[in-house]
Amino acid sequence: MPKFAPAGPFSHDIRETGLALVANQPTGRFADLAQLTRAVGFLTLFIALYVLLLAGGAGIGLGWLALAGGLSAFMFGVTVAHDAAHGALYPRRWVNWAGQFFGFAVFGISGAVWAWRHNRLHHMYPNVQGTDIDHEASPLLRLSPHSPWRWWHRFQPFYSPFLYAFLMGSVTWVEDFSYLKAARKAAPREFNNWRAALEFAAAKTFHVLLLLVLPWACLDLTVWELVAGYLIATCVPSTLFSALVVGTHIAEEAAFHVPDEQDRLPHDWATHQMLTSVDWSPESKFAGLLTGGANAHTAHHLFPQVAHCHVPMLNDLVEQKVIEHNIPRNVVSFAGLIGSHFRLLWDLARRPDHPLPCT
Repeated sequence: MPKFAPAGPFSHDIRETGLALVANQPTGRFADLAQLTRAVGFLTLFIALYVLLLAGGAGIGLGWLALAGGLSAFMFGVTVAHDAAHGALYPRRWVNWAGQFFGFAVFGISGAVWAWRHNRLHHMYPNVQGTDIDHEASPLLRLSPHSPWRWWHRFQPFYSPFLYAFLMGSVTWVEDFSYLKAARKAAPREFNNWRAALEFAAAKTFHVLLLLVLPWACLDLTVWELVAGYLIATCVPSTLFSALVVGTHIAEEAAFHVPDEQDRLPHDWATHQMLTSVDWSPESKFAGLLTGGANAHTAHHLFPQVAHCHVPMLNDLVEQKVIEHNIPRNVVSFAGLIGSHFRLLWDLARRPDHPLPCT
């Protein structure tokens, strides 16, 4: 794997200061009571909406209930599952496991596989060619200037929104299987066993039972109505996730790197996180609630093991330390994030003067 430069003054300063701040919080690096209360609220809302849907909708409309249910599941995921995958939700390991499993299994995604690739690949090497699973996930999109160009990429600004709508479905039914295969090869002790296989199968089974089998058994639906409800419940959260999070790395402001001949990167780890992450409206409490702190993305990348309820405090620290150490920081508005992402898609859609080989 690529090697970072030795940690510099900024890296030492912000890590030591940030970890000291977190240690002084009543719950340490874990979620506070307000975050846990929101988690219970979103879970209760999802269960209530699901029960109402199976009861026939009570005149509300099954499509609207599928939409509301999908959004409440999404909010439970950003409040619980992401932090749990980082081991930051609660001190007890089984609580993190449960939050990770159920938060992702609603959408049919293996929480264990997602956590492995997210923590060990994306968080360590964002926007590093050959390592980052996010911008290299699909050959249908060219999301890095270092990726090969193919003829269909010239149309990606037009078809990318449709692909983003099916992001979760793609992960559930295509990418998850290839990621499990990679995980078994890279971490055989963790994934090449019956427990990992059971977790993976249970996530798929839970998803199918929840979104397909039980609605089909309890409601008088045609096949097309069932499919439509499934697409509403999965595509709307996928679109929301893509709009809120994809641009935090795939944007004009973010740097993209290729390791040199000695497999080295030009910056230390902390500086790399600053250069490759994009914050949008990092001071907004509503944005933090909607994204689980992903709007203040550099703070999350510098302190991934810390629950997102502490991100506002860490964001203030980032703002202070980048001034002290003269480190660049990428900050935009939400509209600026969307615009920057699609301008990058346009730029990468053009055939490069010296196109890379399509390997």
